[in-house]
Amino acid sequence: MRAVLVGVSDYLYLDADLEGPKNDVGLMARTLMMRGIAAPDITVLSESDAVLPAGVVRAVPDRATILATLDASIEQAAQGDTLIFYFSGHGAQSPDKDGDEGGGLDEIFLPRDAKGWNSATGDVENAILDDDFAQVARAAAAKGVALVAILDACHSGTGFRALGDDAARARYISPAALGIPDRMGEGEGVAPPEVEGDFVYLYAAQSDQRAFEYPVGTERQWHGDFTRALTGLMREVPDLTYTQLVQAAAQRMQSKAGQAVQTPDVEGPMADTPVFGGDAPGVSRIAVAGQTLMAGLLDDVIANSTLDLFAGLLDSEPVGQAVVEKVNANDAVLRYLEPFPTVKVAYAQITNRAVDASFSVAITQDATTHIRAGIGALTARVDFDVTSADPTHRVVWTGDRLALVGRDGVLDGQGAGASPRLGSGDADVLAMRLTQVAGRIRLERALAQLGQGSRIGGFSLPSSKPGAAFKLQVGETGPQRRCAKPSGPRHDAKGNATASHCDILQVTLKNPTAGMVDMTVLYIDAESAISMLWPPQNLSNRLESGAQKTLRFGLRNDGSTPIYESVIVLSVPATPGSPRTRFAALGTSAAKRATNEPPMAAFLGNLTDPATSRGFSLAPKGGGGLAVTRLDLTLTPDPEH
Repeated sequence: MRAVLVGVSDYLYLDADLEGPKNDVGLMARTLMMRGIAAPDITVLSESDAVLPAGVVRAVPDRATILATLDASIEQAAQGDTLIFYFSGHGAQSPDKDGDEGGGLDEIFLPRDAKGWNSATGDVENAILDDDFAQVARAAAAKGVALVAILDACHSGTGFRALGDDAARARYISPAALGIPDRMGEGEGVAPPEVEGDFVYLYAAQSDQRAFEYPVGTERQWHGDFTRALTGLMREVPDLTYTQLVQAAAQRMQSKAGQAVQTPDVEGPMADTPVFGGDAPGVSRIAVAGQTLMAGLLDDVIANSTLDLFAGLLDSEPVGQAVVEKVNANDAVLRYLEPFPTVKVAYAQITNRAVDASFSVAITQDATTHIRAGIGALTARVDFDVTSADPTHRVVWTGDRLALVGRDGVLDGQGAGASPRLGSGDADVLAMRLTQVAGRIRLERALAQLGQGSRIGGFSLPSSKPGAAFKLQVGETGPQRRCAKPSGPRHDAKGNATASHCDILQVTLKNPTAGMVDMTVLYIDAESAISMLWPPQNLSNRLESGAQKTLRFGLRNDGSTPIYESVIVLSVPATPGSPRTRFAALGTSAAKRATNEPPMAAFLGNLTDPATSRGFSLAPKGGGGLAVTRLDLTLTPDPEH
């Protein structure tokens, strides 16, 4: 295995510098070495101040060097070798010159010597086109070399609001900023031959989304969100396929803010093969020096998590346990538990990950001027920080009302009206809406983390977990514009789906496990209210091994604009004779909750209540058995409204 890692933070000719790429390449290099790649087989093309492991080869990230290094790496490789290519930096789009994009746009990556539009040549000077990478892929395939490409950049996206350079940066430069003319003639040509051989591409975001970098910890160490999630999982979980890796990274990214603004993707014939280096010894072990864990926020270490302690990298029996007390960007402080180890501790492994469902906001200066009673009045009405220096969310002014955006600053990322609206400035309305939205976000953050399991190792294939399958059926409108019984075919719905007024949502609950499970269907409406769709009151929600149940729900949108809602299925293992676990109380206040709820229901219920979830620590025992299946719906209105 050999790797070429490119991180472009400082652009020579473009006013588009980033902070994260020069940090990303060091993080990726250390991750690859943990998974068995030798330092001399890693070439890093980045700025001179990038902090890198000893022994890696260094060079500058300009166009000629990047392409020459890739060519040389393939030339040096033998049949059966693997080449990892990683790019962290800006992406963009430029007009297609040869017609292989059907007269559309080429995706381009911007090395450090990239310039703007050159009208004489009809391209962005020194950019690297997707066509260039296709040639690299074909050269690798011709030699029998497997290609793994990891791309933390993006080429398009809408809805980004500037929240200041200290909050978030998008890894995207618009065609206008590059000086590309609005109207270009369509290129003529034929599509190139398909790339064959063994390859897999891991993308930081969908084609219509932006990829972001954020500062991490009090040290404000910037990293790409995708790179941070991906490397953390690669260092922690040996046995993943590329598809599972990307799915887990998406969950980890969502767990930071309770929403998915950028959704990573994967494609290629190697997508369902094991990630390289999974058999490297001690992948999931973290070095320990005294009471310092040599991993921190970048590795998704969370305060109050518990770890097993080991004397040796490959030891099977722990010599003690510890709890994480304080977490920095690159390390954490441990507190050893009794009985204390009697030998020197050198390594640790996370055994039970705490759940971080915190919620805090900052209010932009523009939004502050529209809160009529002032920030002090709002602070007195809520139970969470509204002046945070490192908030999970921000309140912005849209021009006619207040809205909530994530740390990325994307307003209405799913479409017009998708970001929660918080009123026009009345403190009581703002406090009520923020509290309601906070409950939803806390729940979604917790589910994104618990869905991976409290013990992170050994991700299971979806088919082996209890969960749900979703189908949509096109609706029909009857007399007086009432919804009629549909008769058309049903089609599968996964992840994010679009439906229309009067459509039917079919939810099939499945239990393929050997034991019993309790299953609950939750519904989050456009106002962030959480309710339970199933089971009805007094109806059992327990499914025996191998059982399944089909539910059907009518979808309604009597308004004039799209609405954005979610259906979440929660599955919890059950034992004969135990109380049923249902989540009916989610979203209600703690005072209204039944005191005899099973631990998991009470745990998640408390997370939705800011007053009871400050300093929240570990999930209850068995929390890792929670399975989460989710469908996000964009529901378009009645066309005759």
